[in-house]
Amino acid sequence: MIFFCLMGVKMSFQSMQYKHFPALSHRDFRLFWTGQCVSLIGTWMQNIGQAWLVYQMTNSSFLLGLIITLQFTPVLLLSLPIGVIIDRYPKKKILFAVQFMMMMTSFTLAFLVFVGWVAYWNIAMLACLLGILNSIDMPVRQSFVVELATKEHLMNAVAMNSMIFNAARVIGPSIAGVVFGYFGAAICFFLNGLSFIPVLIGISKIEAKGLAIKREKGNLLPDIKEGIMYIIKNAEVKTTVLMVAFNNAIVMNFMIMIPVMAKTVFNGDSKLYGYLMAGLGIGAFAGALILAATSYKGLRRNTQMTAFIGVALFVLIEGFVRNYQLAFIFFIFAGFCMTTALSLSNTTLQLSSPDEMRGRIMSVYSLVVGGTAPIGSLYSGIMCENFGVSTTFVANGTVGLLVMVALIIYRQSLAKKQNSIGII
Repeated sequence: MIFFCLMGVKMSFQSMQYKHFPALSHRDFRLFWTGQCVSLIGTWMQNIGQAWLVYQMTNSSFLLGLIITLQFTPVLLLSLPIGVIIDRYPKKKILFAVQFMMMMTSFTLAFLVFVGWVAYWNIAMLACLLGILNSIDMPVRQSFVVELATKEHLMNAVAMNSMIFNAARVIGPSIAGVVFGYFGAAICFFLNGLSFIPVLIGISKIEAKGLAIKREKGNLLPDIKEGIMYIIKNAEVKTTVLMVAFNNAIVMNFMIMIPVMAKTVFNGDSKLYGYLMAGLGIGAFAGALILAATSYKGLRRNTQMTAFIGVALFVLIEGFVRNYQLAFIFFIFAGFCMTTALSLSNTTLQLSSPDEMRGRIMSVYSLVVGGTAPIGSLYSGIMCENFGVSTTFVANGTVGLLVMVALIIYRQSLAKKQNSIGII
C-alpha cells in the first residue's frame, strides 16, 4: 500500500511538473537539461575565477576587458560560417566534440595555475581558444533545442535553459567566491572541467541526431547571404537582432563592470564580487522561472520591450549607488529584466526561423550575444579606466534607454509598412 501511495505521489508530481514545464516530458531534453544543470555551475565558477585572477594579476580594467575581448572575438568572426555548417551536419556529433574540448581547456588552465606557470599571455591564449569553441557551441545548442523539445514546447525549453543558466549564475559565483578565497583559482577551473562529464554522458544518450539539411556542400557565401537576407526582410526578426546586439555590446557589460565596482567602489574582494554577481543571477533565475511557468501564454512582445528598457534603467541607477546591499538589490532587478528580454528574443528568432535556416539564424543570435562582447568589453574597459565605473554605468544606462525607445519606434514603423498584425 505504501508503495502504491508513493507511486501516486510521484505520478502526481510528474503530472504537475509536465503541466508547467512540458519540455521535461521529452526524454532527450531531460538528458540535455540535467547535464547542463551541473556544467553551467562550473562554467560560472570559471568565469568568476578567471576575471578575478586577471584583475588581481594586472590591477587593470583595460587588460581584463582585453581578455574578454579575445574570448569573444572568434564568435564575432566565425558565427556566420559556422551557422551554415550547423545546417549541413548532425548537431549531436558537433556538440559532443566541442564540449569535450571545452573540458580540456578548463583542465589545462587549472594545471597552469596549480604548477605556477600561469601568466597573462597563456590565459589570453586559452581565452581565445575557448572563444573559438564557444562560437560553435552557442548556435549548435540553440538550434538543437527545437529537436529535443519540439516547436510546441520550444518557448518552455528556452526559458528552462535560461532558468538553469541563471540559477548557475547565482550558485557559481557564490561557490567561486569562497573557493577562490580559500583554495585558489586552480580549484575553480578544475571543478569546471569535472562538470562537463555529466554533459558528455547526457549527449551520448540523446537519441536525436540533429537534423542535417541535405544541400550541396561547397561555397558558404550564398548560404550566409540567404540567412542574412531573411533577417533583413523580416521586421520582427531584424529589430530583435538589433535590440539584442546593442544591449549586449553596451548595456549588459556586467562581467567587466561588476568586478571593477566591487573593488573600486566598495573596496571589496572576490567574495563581494561573487555576492554582486549572485544578485544578478537571482533576478535572472526568477525571470526565467516565471517565464518558463507561464510559457503557455505564448510570446509577449510588450514584455520583451519593457524588459529591455528595464535593464537600461537599472544599469543607470547602479551608477548612483554607494552601498553594496543596494547594489545587490538593483542587480536583482537588472538580472530579472535581462533574462526576460533575452529569453523572449531567443524564442522569437527560433519560432520565426524555417527549419532549414535555423542554424544560420541562431548563429546570428550567437553573434550578437557573444560577438558584440569584444566591442563592449573594450569600450567598458576604457570607460572604467578613464572615467570610473560609476560614470560608465550612468552613461551605458542613459544611452541604452534612448536607443531602445528609438528601436521600438523603428519596429512599429516597419510593422506598419509590412501590414503586420499586432504591433510589438
